[in-house]
Amino acid sequence: MLPLLALAACLGGCSSAQKISALSGTTGGWYSVAANQTAFYHYGPQQGHGPDQQLPKDALMKVIRPSFGYVKVQLQNGENGYVASEDIRTASAALVAEKLAPPLEPPAPLIANHEEQFQMNSNDPRLIAPPEPLPEPFPAESAAPEFR
Repeated sequence: MLPLLALAACLGGCSSAQKISALSGTTGGWYSVAANQTAFYHYGPQQGHGPDQQLPKDALMKVIRPSFGYVKVQLQNGENGYVASEDIRTASAALVAEKLAPPLEPPAPLIANHEEQFQMNSNDPRLIAPPEPLPEPFPAESAAPEFR
C-alpha cells in the first residue's frame, strides 16, 4: 500500500510540474487572453486593492514565469504583472500577426501646386484692402469750455 501511495504522489506532482515546465518552455512565445476578460495585477493577486485593470479577450502578452496558479507576464506596452494561468492560452499565428502588424501609413496629402493655391498678383477686389481714412490736416477748433 505504501509503494502505491508514493507512486500516486509522484505522478500527481509530475503532472503539475509538466504544466509549469510547458509554460516555462514557451516563455519566448506570445500568449493571449482566452476568457472574455481577465484581471491584471501589477504586484500579484494578493495586493490590497484588487486588480489594476481588466484585459480584454485576445490581449497579447509574453509569459515571464509561472507563479502558483498565476503567471507573470509582460504586456505589449511593456507593463509587467500577473494574470490567472487558466485565463490565457498560446496565441495563434494569425492573432499575433494581426496585433503586431505595423500601422498602415496614411495616404500622402494632396497638395495643389503653388500657383493654384493662391496668386499674389490677383486683381480680385475682395483681396484689396480698403483705404485707411487719413487724419484731418488741422483739427477743428472747439469752443472753450465754460466754467462756472
